[in-house]
Amino acid sequence: WISSVAELNYTLIIMTLQKWSELLFDYYCKRNNGARVVLHITFQDLIDYANEVDVEIANGKNASSFKEEFVRKDFVRKFWRDKVNGNDNLEDFQQKIKQIVDDAIATKNYIVLLPVLALLIMPICENDELELHGKNYYGHLYNFLVNNNFISGRKDDVTKWSRSFLQKINLDIIWKSIGFWADDNNFNIDANVVVYGNGATQYVLSLMKESLLSPSKIQRFKLIFDKSGLVPKANLDNDRLFSAFKSNFQYLGISDSKFKALIKSDDFKEYLINILRSEYEQWDGTTKIKEKDRNTGKVKTVSDNTCYPLLLYMDYNANSNKITKIALQLFCADIDDTDYLTFICDSDGKELPQVFIKSNGYANRPFEIEENILNDYFAKQEVFRIHEQDNESLKGRFVVTDYYIMTQINNRYIATNDFIKGAFYFAVIRNKVFSKFDSWLKANDAELIDQSLFGGLFSAYRIKKAKEDLNIYNNLRFKTEIKCKGVNNFELKADTETDAVCLSKYFSVQFNITGVDVSNDRVFAVSVEGDRVSFELEYNHNISLWVLSSDNFPLNREFILFLNETPIPYCKKFKFIDFVLPHSFDELSLDKWGMIGSDILTEGLSLPDNVAQQNLTNWKNMSEYMSKAEPKLLKSADYTETDYLLYAITTASYDRRVISVDWLKNIKDRLVTEYENVNPDSGKYALYNTLADYFRMGYINYSFINDVLCLTANRPTLILLPSLFERIKTPLVSKICVENEYKCLLTGGRTPDLVRNIENLQTGLNFKIVIDNAENILMPQTIFIYAKHRYVFHQLADKCNLLYQDNIYANALVKSLPSVKDYFDKFLKEGTETNMFGVKNYRVIDYKRMSELYPQKLAEGKGLYNSEIDKKKFDENNDVVTFFPGTKDESSVLINDGRMIAVDKYWGHFLGMFLHNSKVLQLNEDQTKIFLPLQIRLPLLYARALTLTTGKTPSSVSGSRAYSVAENPFTGNCDAHNILTKLGQS
Repeated sequence: WISSVAELNYTLIIMTLQKWSELLFDYYCKRNNGARVVLHITFQDLIDYANEVDVEIANGKNASSFKEEFVRKDFVRKFWRDKVNGNDNLEDFQQKIKQIVDDAIATKNYIVLLPVLALLIMPICENDELELHGKNYYGHLYNFLVNNNFISGRKDDVTKWSRSFLQKINLDIIWKSIGFWADDNNFNIDANVVVYGNGATQYVLSLMKESLLSPSKIQRFKLIFDKSGLVPKANLDNDRLFSAFKSNFQYLGISDSKFKALIKSDDFKEYLINILRSEYEQWDGTTKIKEKDRNTGKVKTVSDNTCYPLLLYMDYNANSNKITKIALQLFCADIDDTDYLTFICDSDGKELPQVFIKSNGYANRPFEIEENILNDYFAKQEVFRIHEQDNESLKGRFVVTDYYIMTQINNRYIATNDFIKGAFYFAVIRNKVFSKFDSWLKANDAELIDQSLFGGLFSAYRIKKAKEDLNIYNNLRFKTEIKCKGVNNFELKADTETDAVCLSKYFSVQFNITGVDVSNDRVFAVSVEGDRVSFELEYNHNISLWVLSSDNFPLNREFILFLNETPIPYCKKFKFIDFVLPHSFDELSLDKWGMIGSDILTEGLSLPDNVAQQNLTNWKNMSEYMSKAEPKLLKSADYTETDYLLYAITTASYDRRVISVDWLKNIKDRLVTEYENVNPDSGKYALYNTLADYFRMGYINYSFINDVLCLTANRPTLILLPSLFERIKTPLVSKICVENEYKCLLTGGRTPDLVRNIENLQTGLNFKIVIDNAENILMPQTIFIYAKHRYVFHQLADKCNLLYQDNIYANALVKSLPSVKDYFDKFLKEGTETNMFGVKNYRVIDYKRMSELYPQKLAEGKGLYNSEIDKKKFDENNDVVTFFPGTKDESSVLINDGRMIAVDKYWGHFLGMFLHNSKVLQLNEDQTKIFLPLQIRLPLLYARALTLTTGKTPSSVSGSRAYSVAENPFTGNCDAHNILTKLGQS
């Protein structure tokens, strides 16, 4: 019925061409991972994606509310001149395209040209028989347009329009315009048109290059790199990359004939080399690929090696002008938080010192290889290889080449691919190829530092200010195009319409600006309205970024960047703003499994009335016990207004769609970098670990839908905590209350103004704030509120628009949570099947072994090593496995009777213990604490319930995570034995 009404009243359709353009942009970007975008797409791909993200189509309804044909027709109608009758002929269609192009150029709204390009590329992608030339393109395009109702099915003479069609719609202008827009929006496409005149075939080649190799083929380039023994971030030239392709093209799954066609044509070969270079520069060392079965629609994930680069590393003493150490530095692009890793040399089995990966991707220490061993590898020009002892698919390689460019990173020098004009470098060059670099070294006033490195094979030169590049080598070229991009800035989401990038007033702003001489050029921030305000940016050589202090501009004053006396092209506007508390929160609703579902258990932090209003707590008896407790002196730290990550999430929570993993990671990385000297351990905290703590404490709700993070801050909330009891022996064991006031945790979103407002109400409403400072800069300060009477919390909530439900939150929550058996039964019946049997990068725990070892280790104050509990292989019939552990792609699965079912990673370990009847968790009755190994985490809602019995995150000491459980006889659901029973651990 909805579809019928929408069809009759087309004026209500809201999926505009602009919305389809944004959907296409998301489609390309989310399948891109930062590499060069290939505009390969079929019509069905687009419709499938619209349904996958359930985009809003019409009348406030999403794609899932309509038949697929209606969604398809909505896209088609965007190219009709007549919205009711469509295009009567090819000329109508051509005129509509021209109108779209002219309007896009006039308004500079170039994104709407994406659907035009997609439409022109679809016929190529949908016809496997279309060979590597443009001769058959126009016939396929005509049939595509007729079959999909873009034009009527009249028998037009294709030959009359085909040879000039792309020229008449100004395809070259379309490419150029989309190229301008792509540069401004960091959309990495090759918009250079392959046109050398007006030849119709040459126009088609500009479209063909987007489909010579499909995205599924291009993702396999990583297999070519791995099989060729390459490593990310090495100074490899195009010839070496092309040689790798020629030697291992079969891993792409293309035929010999297609391979020959690709390398025979100069146009195609140029395209291929560009793709090789782009994919290599974005390669993180993994070999993960996903393949969709066309018949079943199921996605199979396979992965062989994960190979990380070992980069040349050295220490340099400026006083003595000598190199003091040569070593190899491990760089892991996608590992954000790991246990200590132990690597072993492939050649002799020698164990290297343990390392962990810091937030910037580098290991915390380099590997110092014996000089004679390293010299031997350099002499033979071989690849030095290592592997991780507990995960042999995790590898490291050092590729010996003829030269290395060393840049300064935190007062050390590490090989780099970036070469910036005016910056400081060391060049390490093989002596026998010195003649290739002689004139370049002289042009850069290079100073010889050491000519006997690696057994006399290499020399090191110091370049104080790089003046000249060397075009014959890809990574010795200056980037001449002037581009500006913010790096790890504290970008905020404003609650008002603005085309300026909003930045936190608490932090300086950092830019990577290419095409400049960092020693001689000057960069200014200049206001765009009112009295001119101008401040110069400083270049920070240690981080290779231009920096502007937030103190230099007043709040809400927009500015742009100038290079010397000229505005930087396509540079966005910026302004510093304060954190914003939304008037209302777009809160995330979760079901009892901790997922977004129809059966809502918690919206934000509010519980359903039938749960929250039950008489779960005996208030009368508890009040009597509290009245006998001795008064406590409440000590509080000062509120320091440093809860930056929570402020940022809160500000963005008027619309959770703006909160992405990348946005959060930029903020997290900036905080870790900014406070590294104050809190050096903060670099080991992964983003997802921090989000888990935020969830436990009630600051946020989050879940994943199709691997996309959905997250928002909860409405500012007062959570009533259980009053604390202690055990005493008199001589029997009994419990006494040790708190004579009720207390709440202030959780949910916050800004400094909100907390100051609450502080100012203390005297008038008669409550006391107690603040615990966080040791980790990523975690907010914990704020408790004490009062003699519970009605005070009602009054405070009314004054400050806080949520407050008058019950012990944890007690009510635990009552509603499912058991591990419930979870097992549900996902066995309703879970999503996946296939990762081809992935070699995984961890699988022997839970029986863990249950035997853990009690002993806990008693000794020791932690479990992964090597003590990991199995070499998983049971392909029944097991629980974690794939890609420690990376952004980490996934947990339950294997049952050979079926692989995706499960929540927090529930996953409890499923494993349930399957193997293993009791791992330990209860200390005297301390009222539940202990579990660091390898295991509670399911999120259980973790929240246990955390909100005390309002403190679990402590992590000696290889264990410990949850304090409230000793309160009047909140029975929070009893430790009840919780362990539900988790299958009693």
